[in-house]
Amino acid sequence: MKKQGSVIVVFLLVLVIVVFAVLNNQNVPVSFGFASFNAPLILVIIGSALIGALIVFLTAFTTLWQQKKQLKQLTKELAENQADIQKKIEEATEEQQRQFRNERAELEAAYQAELQAKQIQIEQMQTPSESPSQTPKQSVNYFD
Repeated sequence: MKKQGSVIVVFLLVLVIVVFAVLNNQNVPVSFGFASFNAPLILVIIGSALIGALIVFLTAFTTLWQQKKQLKQLTKELAENQADIQKKIEEATEEQQRQFRNERAELEAAYQAELQAKQIQIEQMQTPSESPSQTPKQSVNYFD
């Protein structure tokens, strides 16, 4: 539908130019400062319009070319930044995993040490301790 509208607009513009050409067929003098000649008015108008369209086309093409170049550069930078971010994420993930493993190993070591200490205490409580044999004390009578 969008292309049909463009075709209709172009067709109407061509029709206006043809009608304008038929109505303006007299000769007019054209001077470039260093040269002068007579030409039909419609050729002068169409020539001026074509030169203007060429200037607009070149300006638009240059701008479009610069934008495409900038888009390509920005796309490349985006890809590099995404790769850099992904690399940083992986490094941070590895660092977190390393810290987690270290903390886990420390906790397991502390748990094992505490467990061994408790087992030693349990063994000490279960093993009958040899108490020193009590020898009867000699009683001393101070009143003797």
